[in-house]
Amino acid sequence: MADMKSPSQTRLVLAQFLFAHGIDIEALYKALGAELAECDAEAVSHMAGIIDGVTMATQKIKAHGLDNWTRG
Repeated sequence: MADMKSPSQTRLVLAQFLFAHGIDIEALYKALGAELAECDAEAVSHMAGIIDGVTMATQKIKAHGLDNWTRG
């Protein structure tokens, strides 16, 4: 069995993937067919927090590089 990643590790890998392939989070949602208007408010709020974290990590990777993104 492969190493299981924590939710935060999974989000970091996702941020790295999105950055590497030039995909923004909105494009990911569209590709997945996610329609936030049809979700309940609690789910949307939770996802907004995750999106913010992934977006911030992606911006830091872009600005500081994959190896140094946590330093900036």
